Amino acid sequence: MTALSSQAHNGAANTNGHTNGSSEQQTQVSGVAPAFANNAFSHLTLYTGNTMRTGTTGQLNTSLKKSNQELVSAVQDTLLYSVDTARVKGSSITITDETSLGPVAGDRSLYEVTVKMFYLPATEGAPLSVEQLNVAFANLETALGLPDIKIDHFILSLPHQSFDENGLDESEVEAFSNEIKTSVMPVWKKLSELRQSGRIGRLGVAEFSKQQLEILKTLATAEGVNAVAPEVNQVNLQDCCVLPRDLINYAKESKIELLTHGDAVEILPKNTFAALLQPQLPGAAASLTPNFVLKYSAFITCRGLITKKGYIVDASSA
Repeated sequence: MTALSSQAHNGAANTNGHTNGSSEQQTQVSGVAPAFANNAFSHLTLYTGNTMRTGTTGQLNTSLKKSNQELVSAVQDTLLYSVDTARVKGSSITITDETSLGPVAGDRSLYEVTVKMFYLPATEGAPLSVEQLNVAFANLETALGLPDIKIDHFILSLPHQSFDENGLDESEVEAFSNEIKTSVMPVWKKLSELRQSGRIGRLGVAEFSKQQLEILKTLATAEGVNAVAPEVNQVNLQDCCVLPRDLINYAKESKIELLTHGDAVEILPKNTFAALLQPQLPGAAASLTPNFVLKYSAFITCRGLITKKGYIVDASSA
C-alpha cells in the first residue's frame, strides 16, 4: 500500500499464461467434470494463484464485471484450472492453485506483508466471527508458507462499508456505535491482541469517516476493553475525490495513516460467487455463501516490487 500522496501499488500484472476462450469452451480444461461436481458441499476454501505472475483472463460477462475484476478473474481461473486436483474431505472442499503456494523467497525481513480481510456475513447485521478470523490467519500461513506469520499491515473491511464524506447525523452515530459494540468489537479485540503481541505491525480499517474513527477509538480504548485505536484508514478515492479537511486533520493529530485503495465495496456478492462456481461445481453453487475474502501481498521494500499477491475465499452453507 502507499500513502495518499503516492501512487498505490496494489495493481496486478496483466501477463496471463492461460489461454483465453469463451466460457462454454472453458467449462472444463480436461473435458470431464470431476466426480464431485454436483456435491452440495458445506464448506469451501479457495486459494487463488499469484496474480502478479498469472494475471487474469478478463473473460467475464456483464454481470460478473460488477464485482472486483481482479478477484473474480482470479477465482475463475483457479476453478477452471485447479478444480480437478481439489482436496475433498467429507462435505468440505479445498481448491488450490498449487503453483503459487509456498514460502516467500529469501529473508522474511526484506518483505512487507499486507493483508485486507473482507467480512461477508450471510446474515445481515450478524456479528463478525472471531473463528473466521482464526481460520483466515491459518489459511494465510498456508498460502505464504510462514508459520506464526507477522503481518505488517492488517486492514479490516466491514460489510457494506463505504465512505461518507457528509458525516453522520445523530441517529446514524447511535446506529454505528451500536454496530461497533455488538458486531465489530469482538473481532477488533482479537486483532488488538495480535497487534499487542507483535503479530500485526499496524492495524487499520477501510472507508471510515472522521466520526467513525472517533467512535471506534473511543470504544476500543474505553476502560476494561483493552483494545487499540485504529492506526490506518483506507479510502477509495472513487468514493471521495477530495478528502474532507476534518478527516485529514484528525488523522494527522491521531497518527492515523491514510491510504488509498481500489477495492469494490461489495467485493464478492453471493450471486457473483454462485455464477463463478456454476460451470465446475453446480452443487456448491446452490449451497454455498462466501464468509470472507482475504487479500494479501508480499512487497520487497528495498526493490519496490510486489512478488506475491493473491486471494483466499472461504464459504459455507447457511
